Amino acid sequence: MSKKSAPDRAPAPSVADVAREAGVAPSTVSRALTKPGRIAEPTRLKVEAAARKLGYMVNQAARNLRIGQTRTIMVVLPDELYIGASQTVLEVLRSAAEAMTARGYSLVIANVSRAAQTDEHILSLAFGGTVSGVLLMATPIPSTADRNLMQAGLPVVSLHFDMSGQSIPSVISNDSQAIGEAVEALVELGHARFLYIRGRTDNYHDIERLRGVREALARSGISPASLQTMPGDFNFEGGIAAGQLYLALAPDERPTAVVCANDDTAIGFIKTVIDGGLDVPGDVSVVGFDGASVGAFMTPSLSTVQQSTAEMGRQAVDLVIGMATGELLAPPDRIEVRCQLVLRQSVRALAPELRSQIS
Repeated sequence: MSKKSAPDRAPAPSVADVAREAGVAPSTVSRALTKPGRIAEPTRLKVEAAARKLGYMVNQAARNLRIGQTRTIMVVLPDELYIGASQTVLEVLRSAAEAMTARGYSLVIANVSRAAQTDEHILSLAFGGTVSGVLLMATPIPSTADRNLMQAGLPVVSLHFDMSGQSIPSVISNDSQAIGEAVEALVELGHARFLYIRGRTDNYHDIERLRGVREALARSGISPASLQTMPGDFNFEGGIAAGQLYLALAPDERPTAVVCANDDTAIGFIKTVIDGGLDVPGDVSVVGFDGASVGAFMTPSLSTVQQSTAEMGRQAVDLVIGMATGELLAPPDRIEVRCQLVLRQSVRALAPELRSQIS
């Protein structure tokens, strides 16, 4: 018994059909129907009217499968929330979330710690097809004995750490240059004996910021012997310990300018030396790094290098989404966002009598 042939079906309307009907380019149709917030309102309405007339519908699920995109970006946080990026982690995270929402994406936080089982969970998300890109926030590449994040084939962008040398596009602050500008400002105020309180050993920010301090002193003609360093850990405790070491120095051996790896360190240091009977900035000027909002409300208010956290978050989101959608085929190796020096009450010019003692 012969089978009846299936009746011929009219082909479903395509993007090209809608483009012809609306009098626009096919790429404009795609943007209007999948990213309506990024196209002019009159054009969007014209495209939507043409699509309704022709019966064209976007199969978003099929589109996501085709381009490997779930419109979800995974954020991997540091092993400890304040280590390496201080309070700026939360500020960048907030701006990144806002930028994703504006682009029609959602954010999933992969971790609150970096235990071995946590890295396995991060990799399961990455390899499971549930995310379309990854933001590494002040953290190294998640890995286990068997695999690492880069093997998942996802777009990956590093925030805070420069990982361009590992072929990971990075959005960073100009750490070394910015802290160098703070040192040069202190030199102009008459300071010539410096202390740098470090962050965690081998941390990217600590390396860059110490380099910036040393290079700025060299540019200013100040001997390397005029710089002391003390250990720290990017936390209040590191600043407290350094403050105690500072108080133990003979008064004529104490640096008159202290530059800290971050604001938390500076806050701990200032409290300790004030409790020890010194005046800030009368006896010692102090500068932090990051621009934590609490610094403006301290007594004395904290001078700092202010990071452009909102701009960093936006830049990183544009980068990872552009890579995920294929709109950005050749992403930049590195985007450097400038910081701003904010001088407040914790810094002042060195008294003339002290300048004569150290000149």
